[in-house]
Amino acid sequence: MARIEARIDEETKKKAIAELQKHQITLSEFVQAQVATVALDGLPPYYSMPNAGQDKAIQEIADDLTGKQKLPGVTTPDDLERLLNE
Repeated sequence: MARIEARIDEETKKKAIAELQKHQITLSEFVQAQVATVALDGLPPYYSMPNAGQDKAIQEIADDLTGKQKLPGVTTPDDLERLLNE
């Protein structure tokens, strides 16, 4: 068998192991199953990495939530339509 190494912060690893233990699965078994699934079936249709536009939108939402820069609000469907078309 080949060996795979992945860097992940300790807290995330602990949380993942705890969740997997609830299902009686080891971290190694989970990774093996995921890699085998990708090898046999390809990536799942829901899997994707954000593109530049999505990254920008995510950052805008984060900035709004932290109060760094508020997003404009609307109160009517016409205002929403106008904002979406800008």
